[in-house]
Amino acid sequence: MSKRTIPFAMTLKGMTTKGRTREIAKLEYEYSGIELKKELAKLDCDSDLDKAMAEIQVEFDEGVIDQTEFDKRSAIANKTPWVEVKKMEVNVEDPKQGYMELDWNDEFVAMLQEKGYTGESDESVVNKWFNDVCRTVLLQEIEDQDYGLESQDDVILVNDNDEE
Repeated sequence: MSKRTIPFAMTLKGMTTKGRTREIAKLEYEYSGIELKKELAKLDCDSDLDKAMAEIQVEFDEGVIDQTEFDKRSAIANKTPWVEVKKMEVNVEDPKQGYMELDWNDEFVAMLQEKGYTGESDESVVNKWFNDVCRTVLLQEIEDQDYGLESQDDVILVNDNDEE
């Protein structure tokens, strides 16, 4: 917000315009750059959520935030669970060794707690969930490897070689 010595109401536009035109002129008088774009985007918004989303969209459109930050801030504004793998490292000497760095919002932790996950901290709650996900992937992989090896009672073998 710029610091003007003359109040907007004392300017020509402040005295001669009305309604939406006056609101826009006032914003243009008081703001500039990205802050002006944010204020103009919020002008037609009815709710706090719409205003927050308008600000986030302007920051994304202007390149201030990337897609990941846009998704995270949108989820926070909408109060929806969000989690993402921020970083994954693999040890080139031993590819079985590595780690993943996760990022999440408070709503994600709350959702996990509602589903029965507990822990001393948000990190421990998310860690328990992530371990369960890894366990599930492992079990699915084991089942995929066993496919076709167990007896198949539901298969009927037909022999078309009737030799009489």
